[in-house]
Amino acid sequence: MPNSDRLRSVGVVLFDRFELLDVFGPLELLGVVADRFALRLIGPTAGPVRSAQGPDVLAADSHGDAPAADIVLVPGGIGTRGLVENGEFLAWLAGWAGTAEFVTSVCTGSGVLAAAGLLDGYRATSNKRAFSWAQS
Repeated sequence: MPNSDRLRSVGVVLFDRFELLDVFGPLELLGVVADRFALRLIGPTAGPVRSAQGPDVLAADSHGDAPAADIVLVPGGIGTRGLVENGEFLAWLAGWAGTAEFVTSVCTGSGVLAAAGLLDGYRATSNKRAFSWAQS
């Protein structure tokens, strides 16, 4: 892999009612090799973002102030249902994530990527119970 020794920035997109496991499962894995990844949580505003399970998580940056990321992660959660109708958010995500080396999602986050046009021309999947929704 070219530039494998380079520190890669990972931007995790938070939104109201995101799924905790979809964020912290991948972050725990990346934390094992913390010398290779710089992790940033990006929220609608810098500060607390409410998860689907209730606890707030602290976003370091707002969507509007988010630094460019090499890797983008969009989690799933019940909050994705509203995001796919939010044109302002989708335009921001398409522009911000469009420059990333890797754009990834967990579960219904794929529906958000699809709505932003970031999956055009790519194969993707989602939670089997939400596949039809994400595909639409």
